[in-house]
Amino acid sequence: MKKVSHLAVAGMLVIASCTHKENTAITESNNAFNVQVEQPQTYNGIIQSGYSGVVEAQKTTALSFATMGTITEIFVDEGQAVSKGQLLAKVNASNAQNAYQVALASLQQAEDAYRRMKPMKENGTLPEIKWVEVETGLAQAKAAVAITQKGINDCSLYAPASGVIGKKYVQAGMNVVPATTALELLNIQSVYVKIPVSENEISLFKKGETAQITITAIDKTVTGTIKEIGVSADILSHTYPVKIEVQNTTGDIKPGMICSVQTTAQDKRLGILISNKALQNDVNGNQFIYVEQNGKAEKIAVKTIALIDNKVLVQGEVLQNANIIISGQQKLSNGTPIQIIK
Repeated sequence: MKKVSHLAVAGMLVIASCTHKENTAITESNNAFNVQVEQPQTYNGIIQSGYSGVVEAQKTTALSFATMGTITEIFVDEGQAVSKGQLLAKVNASNAQNAYQVALASLQQAEDAYRRMKPMKENGTLPEIKWVEVETGLAQAKAAVAITQKGINDCSLYAPASGVIGKKYVQAGMNVVPATTALELLNIQSVYVKIPVSENEISLFKKGETAQITITAIDKTVTGTIKEIGVSADILSHTYPVKIEVQNTTGDIKPGMICSVQTTAQDKRLGILISNKALQNDVNGNQFIYVEQNGKAEKIAVKTIALIDNKVLVQGEVLQNANIIISGQQKLSNGTPIQIIK
């Protein structure tokens, strides 16, 4: 029994050895490299892109007093809606009022002199030079009153337009000068959503086109219109600012809110979409791909146009139904036999 077993094992080894030699001979004779392929996608020119944006006020106005002084009262709070012409804050006006009283007394004196001298001017008993002095004194007194009256008005800060108070930079008791920003006035009847756009995509944006904006904080989706397209890139991120206008009549969209923006653009560039795995560069830096043609690798020169939806838009003499090699192409050359595997 043991001898029979040994003979059976020896026979199986001989058969396995012959089979291995036969398979090896077939592989060597074929000399084909295994590759994986995929077909290109047709590019319809419609690009849908997503961005993260932040809400900004349509207009921000820094309000400051026209005169220096100590703030006595502030009549508004942050987030409060105000109307055009509404009194917002005041500074101590005692000095301005005293100056006004002095100017008013001078005006009364000049008017009295004018009334006394006028009859003498009419009957010719007053020298002309004296009458000129009287008229000049009256005009100067009137101007002084107007100036001091403006000084009193400058002690009060009024809203130049309707809007919402953004920030209060001062408190009662603080000293201010004309260059000090006291309050920030925001116009949020319509707001801007600002998004950063890369230099490769900025040419796709056009004024007047629309975008869908989702604001998670208030669970709201609105449609906006592209109003401003930046012409100067950020020095660090190399992105261009694009502002999308959104109507906000209810006022529930606040500056600073984070939102997601979906845009749809029509690209006029032509080409086909392929996997970036297929792209290779020759020693001169020229791009090319390999395609399967009658069981052999065929080298085709291509040019990259853009990166779109994780695909590469390229131009070249590539057929729409071509089998583009995306794996195993590192050892290929033009005309190398290949075998497609899944």
